[in-house]
Amino acid sequence: MIIMGFKETYEAVKADLSIGEKNFNVIVESQPDGSFLAKMGEDFQSIFDAPPGLGGNDLGPSPLLGILATIGACIGAVTKFWSHILDVPIDNIKVFSRGHINLAGIFGTDDANYKGMYDKLEPIVELKTSAPKEKVDELMEQVWKHCPIINNFNGESGLQWRLKIK
Repeated sequence: MIIMGFKETYEAVKADLSIGEKNFNVIVESQPDGSFLAKMGEDFQSIFDAPPGLGGNDLGPSPLLGILATIGACIGAVTKFWSHILDVPIDNIKVFSRGHINLAGIFGTDDANYKGMYDKLEPIVELKTSAPKEKVDELMEQVWKHCPIINNFNGESGLQWRLKIK
């Protein structure tokens, strides 16, 4: 397997869009202690759990916190590689992910007014850079346009689920 740097990967995908086609798979399985183990590829795994008031044992972050972490990490990663594309120097990226949810939506106690979802997501991106504001604005425009997590949360993923009963 050949490992390319960022610029080589960018140029290769630009030259042949099919090189950019990727499928990712994550397996999440319940554990004897009640938590959920997420296996991400062969090298990475994380434990997720709910707090006791939501039926868990607080053995890891809740999936709701995982969503906020994923939003921040994706915005950070996409900002990083778009800074390379646009030649915007960045010394540090920090993303504060904030979300508001009413648990009535998860519990189904008022379906007319609450959905089981964040009804407000407000990531705040903090950049340390010497670039002029115009370049930073151009950078962030590309991030908001191309960040997969933002696009997914804006309803563009075509999410479909299937059920298998064993």
